[in-house]
Amino acid sequence: MNQRLSIDALRALQSVIDTGSMTRASQQLNLSQSAVSWKIKRLEEQLGRTLVDRQGSILTATVDGEALLSHGRQILHAHDRALAHFSPSLLQGTVRFGATEQMSLPQLAALLAAFTHEHPQVDIQLVIEQSHVLRNALDHGTLDLVLHQQFCDALSAEDIVLATEPIHWCVPPGWRYQPGDNLKLVSYGPDCFYRRLAEERLRAAGIAYKVSVECPSVAGMLAAISAGMGVGLLSQQSIDRRVQIETAFDHMLPLPAVAHALRLGAKRQQPLLQTLQRQVVQALGKPAVT
Repeated sequence: MNQRLSIDALRALQSVIDTGSMTRASQQLNLSQSAVSWKIKRLEEQLGRTLVDRQGSILTATVDGEALLSHGRQILHAHDRALAHFSPSLLQGTVRFGATEQMSLPQLAALLAAFTHEHPQVDIQLVIEQSHVLRNALDHGTLDLVLHQQFCDALSAEDIVLATEPIHWCVPPGWRYQPGDNLKLVSYGPDCFYRRLAEERLRAAGIAYKVSVECPSVAGMLAAISAGMGVGLLSQQSIDRRVQIETAFDHMLPLPAVAHALRLGAKRQQPLLQTLQRQVVQALGKPAVT
């Protein structure tokens, strides 16, 4: 067996597992999808092990892949720090970065970690919050840039759209609405724009409702809906097998698409923020989800 592990192949493996996709990994690495796939295949042939579980829509690491990646992350960190030592970055300062839970947090965390390795004089502080909280913090200068959600028809000219996806009415498995029922609504909280949209649609349709759960997290929303505590709005990528899409409501009470967008604050012209913005757009920008 060849005893030398390729840095490029380890980086490809890390990106594939962090993003769950050959396509997104190729975008992050600025390589063709076939090049990324080839690097992974060569690494598997070299070690004689399957490293990536290719079943399903999201690629995950096998047991051997996880074992290799635990060492690979350390190798890549040391490699990147060594390069940075001999070609120091001129960028420095602190970036206060806000993002929603609906973003791919493993992918975002990997991107930000790589950025700080490349630019060791940069400190990134990551805040996970709801979109309206992030936008308010950006307006007040307590965040420098945010990855937020907004309905496509309500985007600002300052927003850079990374992806769009549909929103669905989600219900417990087997649930059916009976006309005249007082519908229970599960929401992210009183200021959530998903909740305002749901209430507008229900009132317009003359459907009586009451809010049964207020929870600021996707995990909490899924748990409450699947347990039968009510129905709620979820974006396509947030839905898992514990809940089902209520297609009758989707047709009767149609919902707009939602965009994942990057927005910079008052310091948008700073070279540090401009550089980070370019890397985020390159790594996280992807086609719309349908």
